Amino acid sequence: MERFIAEVDQLERVVAVRLTGELDANTAVSADDALQEAIANAIEKALLIDCTGLHYISSAGLGVILSSLHACKQNSTKVVFCGLQPKIKNVFAILGLEKIIVAAVNEEEAMKLLNGSPKPPKV
Repeated sequence: MERFIAEVDQLERVVAVRLTGELDANTAVSADDALQEAIANAIEKALLIDCTGLHYISSAGLGVILSSLHACKQNSTKVVFCGLQPKIKNVFAILGLEKIIVAAVNEEEAMKLLNGSPKPPKV
C-alpha cells in the first residue's frame, strides 16, 4: 500500500491541497485535516485539489471530499480539482459528482480557472 500524503501549499492567491496515495478510512482524518486547514487559509476564496497522485478513494474518502465541498460552498470558496486519474474520475462520474465539481486536466489549467478564466470543456 502506498503511503498517503496530503500537502497544503500556497500558490499565488490559491491554496492547493495535493492528495497522494490511497484515500480511505485509515487516511480520511489526515485528508480532512489538510482540507480544513486549506479552506481556513483560503483568504482569496480559491482552493485547488490536486489529485494527480491519488490512486484510490473509498466511501470514507468521498465523505471527506463532499464535506469539504459543502464547507467551501458555505463560505463561497471556489474549488477546482485537477489531475483526476481515470479510476477516480470514474467513481466521481458514477456518483454524479462531475455535475457539481469543476475539474481541470492539470494544475496550470486549474490555476487559470481559479484566477478568473472561463470554464474549460469537460475533462
